[in-house]
Amino acid sequence: MSAAEEPDTGHLQSAEASGHARVTQVGRDYTEHHHRYVRGWQYLRGSRVDAAEMELAEHAFVDAVGPSGNKQAAQTISALTRPFRRSPVVVLRGEAGVGRRTTALHVLRGAGVPAERIRWLSLDWDQPRTEQIPTAKGHGFILDLTRSQELDEDFYTGLADYQKAAEETEAFLIILTGSGNWNPGPMATVPVVTLVRPPAVQIAQAHLRRHAEDRVDWLTRPELNTLLANGASPADAARLARLVADADDDGQDAVREEFTGWSDHLTQWFKQHSTPEDISERALLIAAALLENVPADVVLEAADRLFAEVGGMLPTGGALAGRDLRLRLDSVKASTVDDERISLDADRHGLSEAVLRHVWQERPQLRSVLLTWASQISAPHGAAVRHLRRIADCLVRLSLLPGGSTVQGVVSNWIDTGGPAHRQLAVEVLEKMALHPDTGVGIRKLLYSWAQAKTSSEETLTAVAEICAGRLGREYPRIALTRLRVLASRADGLARKAVADAVQALVDAPEQRLLILSEIVSWAESTNDTTAGAGATTFLALTDISSESLFPLPTQQEPADHEGDVRTGDLFVRGWRAALREATTTVAAHRQLAAWLDTAKLSDEQVLPVVAAVLRGNLHQAGAAELLVGSPDTSPLGRTRRKKLLDQLLTEQRSALPATPALEPGPGGTDDLTPA
Repeated sequence: MSAAEEPDTGHLQSAEASGHARVTQVGRDYTEHHHRYVRGWQYLRGSRVDAAEMELAEHAFVDAVGPSGNKQAAQTISALTRPFRRSPVVVLRGEAGVGRRTTALHVLRGAGVPAERIRWLSLDWDQPRTEQIPTAKGHGFILDLTRSQELDEDFYTGLADYQKAAEETEAFLIILTGSGNWNPGPMATVPVVTLVRPPAVQIAQAHLRRHAEDRVDWLTRPELNTLLANGASPADAARLARLVADADDDGQDAVREEFTGWSDHLTQWFKQHSTPEDISERALLIAAALLENVPADVVLEAADRLFAEVGGMLPTGGALAGRDLRLRLDSVKASTVDDERISLDADRHGLSEAVLRHVWQERPQLRSVLLTWASQISAPHGAAVRHLRRIADCLVRLSLLPGGSTVQGVVSNWIDTGGPAHRQLAVEVLEKMALHPDTGVGIRKLLYSWAQAKTSSEETLTAVAEICAGRLGREYPRIALTRLRVLASRADGLARKAVADAVQALVDAPEQRLLILSEIVSWAESTNDTTAGAGATTFLALTDISSESLFPLPTQQEPADHEGDVRTGDLFVRGWRAALREATTTVAAHRQLAAWLDTAKLSDEQVLPVVAAVLRGNLHQAGAAELLVGSPDTSPLGRTRRKKLLDQLLTEQRSALPATPALEPGPGGTDDLTPA
């Protein structure tokens, strides 16, 4: 396999086979052969590093001194580049917020890896596997296993082969782990650097010297000089520096308030608005926070709904009652944007999120009320039905707070009991939670459990398929396909259509079509009867000519993705053969193959080689003769193709027969013929 990079898709393909995977290669004659390598599209995908983050790692990095008395990043660079006992793999271990990401970037740049060749690896797996880690020549990869559970023996032992491959291709891998989930024992010999926190003030100073040098002294002013005390993390230091750099010239107080989550401001505001007459203004503040930058009429209606939900009595007169909008906005410290939308963040950046956090944490008895209210205003004909995405974002942030499991429970209930809008909101929230660094692992496990559980309703199963078909499937296609396989394998068949729709949605992304097709064919070829049936059914859904999103069939001249790699056409042949073997799909497979021969949507060069390969050696199968003969409904194009196909197959069969020996007259004359 040659080294290759696809910058448009973020896929990275290895220059060397790692030697762990056992995959099936189908040759020109469509017989199966086994090769021990991983194809390029089976590697973890890598994403480019944000330019601003890379700049800070290069020019504003603070290298802390470790327990050994050496600077940690310099020590790690040495482990990667020293002439003797060099290792292309290094582990950076430490607690969250210690600065592992930035250290990894700084180390790779220090080891000579160009910035454009550094990649964050997307953990598109349910179980870490070393054979999926790429080794593209001259690249540097960062693999964050912080949230992985205890790594298994196969991962540790597989690192030895990976190290050899990476050394040959001059690639580097930095693994980020927590303080407790890296325990290889004697199974792996990889240098480990345990990071300690660099002084937060020094990090903030370094960042400001890079982007706002004239404000470095702000860190010593009374308003800000205590914010980075008590072991503040590098992330806190970077955030404070960013706030200082972006602030107005006299904005030290605003920086302090935003950095501390507006805690003083909100404590004081709620203290001043604590009478029964202030409940409507509290409702307005919370509504403005949930619906930041949403039109005023929507926010006011939502506020009235929350006010009524907590027992408030709306005054007689409706919209004519009460104070004018501007006075009410002044009372909650909000402003209007574009003369129509209400914003808390316009004058106090981050206030909307801080309000929701404050209410959630300070008034735990209000949590269920808030979720019920969010459900009401997002329902059909609800005030905020057009702003589901904003509400979903807020609910995801609340789910990260103490007591956030309440959000998951309510949202899950919406799938079965809510209307279409609530169900859509639930899918939005769960999708975001499945992709979030903090909640992702847990929610992805939950989706797997739902897909497997016999008690899951059809609505729940369909929601799992929809989530897999969305951003989860685009960012973690293998994880999504695993859950779709479980759904497709259900004996009750409740999710069959949802799986077909999800797979068809996933193949709309050209960069992952080969991966998806290969996975589905592997299901169909499984020795497990249930999985094989699920794979065959899903394969037929992808190849249904009546579908609006038929999988694009390549021409016969399509090159392989790599030397010795499979062609898409080969996968189609294997899929059709598997579908014909599967008793539950044989009839449907013959019917769809017949439709392929009859349709003008596909060219002769797309159809005939595949169908010929499917039938070659299988003409004795039930349905093969009927397929070749056709029916009264066969199109003229289909009849022409069938004649070509039959002539080709018969010619091949005759040429494969042993030559007939010449015959000579026997002793009894010409009628007595015996072999010479």
